[in-house]
Amino acid sequence: MRGLVHSLAVPGRPGGCGPPVWLTEDPYDDDDPETVLEAEPLSRFLIQFTLKQASGIAPFNAWTYVMPTERLELLWRFLRPVPLSPYMPAYGGHLFYAAPGLLASISADENHADAAFGTRHRETLALLKAYDFPWSRFDA
Repeated sequence: MRGLVHSLAVPGRPGGCGPPVWLTEDPYDDDDPETVLEAEPLSRFLIQFTLKQASGIAPFNAWTYVMPTERLELLWRFLRPVPLSPYMPAYGGHLFYAAPGLLASISADENHADAAFGTRHRETLALLKAYDFPWSRFDA
């Protein structure tokens, strides 16, 4: 979300699969900010963070917002899910998908979906042209 101020805290935890990650919403302007435990421990949360950043800063992008969720069915033929929990579920719950040379970040509910695709090569986005999604950005 634009303008969202939040902080992350990572308290230590011996053993297990890594320390938990807590998200605190707007800790500077709220006297009683809500704190939410992320689903993934630090190591997997950092992978999610990296995937989200990579899909957004890739040299070539395609973005679509408020697309009917049923239109996503077309993508499952070539996208494979990254086996992680939704990233920051309190703010959209992005799931990550990959195909050769393509990274996708998708957030969906029962009615609509937002999808961002990123790639290093413009021609990789060309296969998405056939789907005629309502693109807000399309670099191919």
